[in-house]
Amino acid sequence: MCNACNRCCHNKAIRVGPYEALRLSRRLGITTTEFLSRFTEAGGTVLQTRDEDRGCVFLGPGGCTVHPDRPLACRLYPLARWTSPEGDESFGHLEPHPQTAGTYGTGGTVDDFLTSQGVPEYFAMADRYGDLYDRMVAVMERLDPAEDAERRSERRAEIDELDAGSLATGWFDVDATVAAYCRERAMPMPTDIEALVSLHLKAVDAWLETLGRPRRA
Repeated sequence: MCNACNRCCHNKAIRVGPYEALRLSRRLGITTTEFLSRFTEAGGTVLQTRDEDRGCVFLGPGGCTVHPDRPLACRLYPLARWTSPEGDESFGHLEPHPQTAGTYGTGGTVDDFLTSQGVPEYFAMADRYGDLYDRMVAVMERLDPAEDAERRSERRAEIDELDAGSLATGWFDVDATVAAYCRERAMPMPTDIEALVSLHLKAVDAWLETLGRPRRA
């Protein structure tokens, strides 16, 4: 059980995906464009930390200031999740901070913990974006078959070195992507998070469909 000592909120690289960025931006009352510019690094994939103590950018005197919409990594802690290429899921226990005030026990189950932390919805969204990411990788491999795994690893490392507030790809920005998609089709832009996610996935999928079409001679 968390006792809000905040020690786990330092010296961490908290990864965020489009859904998490969208949830956090709405918690703050801003667009995903502004959120990614102000609060992320590593190409928009990691929350910034404070220079003075390496604390999370959202850590306040009383604890997490965005707790109801905290990212999946924070909800899972102190667990870690692994998924095999075959889709098999397993969980492990992360080493806690040596001075943690958290209370650990064996009275509950992993499922109980995940449900209590609101994790299932985040897993579902991660799976939806994971499927799209797999398709994106497949399309890119067809477009550039000469790029091997080593070069792709180098490109990911280059993203980690991007300046804070810069994006590796504009498609990561849900509001901007959906707004452009709606403008092109004279559609009203939704405000509901689920509708925004659905249109974001549809917009990126449409872009991949265009990239995947054979070029005319």
